[in-house]
Amino acid sequence: PESNPELERLSDYMVKNKEAKIEIQGHTDNQGDYNLNIKLSRERAQIIKIFLVEQGISAKRIKIKGYGGTKPVASNYSEYTRRLNRRVEVVLL
Repeated sequence: PESNPELERLSDYMVKNKEAKIEIQGHTDNQGDYNLNIKLSRERAQIIKIFLVEQGISAKRIKIKGYGGTKPVASNYSEYTRRLNRRVEVVLL
């Protein structure tokens, strides 16, 4: 729910910029099985794609990628910083 304003802003951008293409990148922390983290990160990205498609954005304009814990933005040594690594990023293509 706390991400809804950002998702709506992204949807509005995609509606207004009909040629824009994006890649949605899912990330996790490094805890647990590597392959499961890759799967989880892809699922995170896929959920955002589904939301955008439901808003009328063509699926052809949206790529998804799951990176698991391979691209941390913070240390994985504490729960507080691991939370920062559990995220979704959107890249304009």
